Amino acid sequence: MRKYEVTVQPLFDTEGPGVAERARLSTKAVVAGPSSTVTLPGLMTAEVVGALTSHAEVTRIAVDLGKDFNIGLHRAASLSATFLRSEGAVRTMRAPLVARQRRQEFRQYFDGEVDLAVALAWPGLDNSWIGEFIHVARRAGATAVVLMVTHPTAGQNTASSLAREVAQADLVLVGDIIDATILSATLGTFRPVIEVHRALSLTGRSVDQHHKRLTTFLPKDDERALVSVLAAFDAIPSDWIENYDLRVIMRYSGRDIPDHVAASYHSSHMQLIGEDFSSVDMLQIAADSSAMSVGDPAFDSRAYATAVDAGVATVVLANDMVTDVGRGYVGGLIADIRRPTSVHVAHNHALRLAELRFPSPHAWFELANRLNSAATDTGTVWNEASSSQLA
Repeated sequence: MRKYEVTVQPLFDTEGPGVAERARLSTKAVVAGPSSTVTLPGLMTAEVVGALTSHAEVTRIAVDLGKDFNIGLHRAASLSATFLRSEGAVRTMRAPLVARQRRQEFRQYFDGEVDLAVALAWPGLDNSWIGEFIHVARRAGATAVVLMVTHPTAGQNTASSLAREVAQADLVLVGDIIDATILSATLGTFRPVIEVHRALSLTGRSVDQHHKRLTTFLPKDDERALVSVLAAFDAIPSDWIENYDLRVIMRYSGRDIPDHVAASYHSSHMQLIGEDFSSVDMLQIAADSSAMSVGDPAFDSRAYATAVDAGVATVVLANDMVTDVGRGYVGGLIADIRRPTSVHVAHNHALRLAELRFPSPHAWFELANRLNSAATDTGTVWNEASSSQLA
């Protein structure tokens, strides 16, 4: 009896090809990594798969060997996950949890001709399966690539601890040049090609980790949205509030909006700003915010675009939980603006992600292009002449 289950994982309706065009794709790829879209590792794997469908026929292997709620989105809905749907489908298989079964099962994913094998490594999770996956992939003649995510809580020994798992890969893409350098030094002469790619980096923010500043942009004179945001902020316990402040940016007329702010329980920790800002000012606001939220942003929302450019954790406050923005941005959450509890949960979770700088949506397509070139470039082969490309 087979020890894996086969499901269909619907994915993007973005820049990927339709069903007929995908059928003509000559490259075949297998992508393995965390699968749950209530975790950041799972979301990043999904973005890799979704972008790669523009170049290849993809089979995805779900590898979920444990749970880590420190990186989960179980408390708030992911914004990018709402776009994980498509006219086509990606075949998804689940890897067995028992280590001794894994290599045997991995072989079944390479029964046919596979050009590219990709494994996503998240420091802090169990990555012991990657070495087995790479071994099977290379025995099958596939170009083997490991994507190593860099995040602030990974620790200094992350790259060296993963060296054994990635040693046989053809190419390792890392999020940070320091990790790339450490990995290169650990592996020595016999090593894969090592490169740095921005899609795999969650580092680069320098906000105060002790004081949480939340900035929210709301539509002009949207009293209902303001009341919901204020109620959500007022739910913060009084013993914690000294470490928080709320900055509300919205144009308004009359006294109703300022009166609502003044009447709030935590009004001394709130600031209401009713003026317009230049692009430079907007960038500064994003830079000094621990997290941001935007009420019902239009597709061309300047506030939302600024948040994404800054890589800050951002909550979209939407009616009916439907939005036109957020595709490909793994730093986004979504909340029901009509329910203060939903807003409170999403804001709190965004603040927990304050130290992460999230990659732009376009970075996934850059990464897919690099993976596609690795699959078709006969020069990317692991041997003693392979060199690290740390740029």
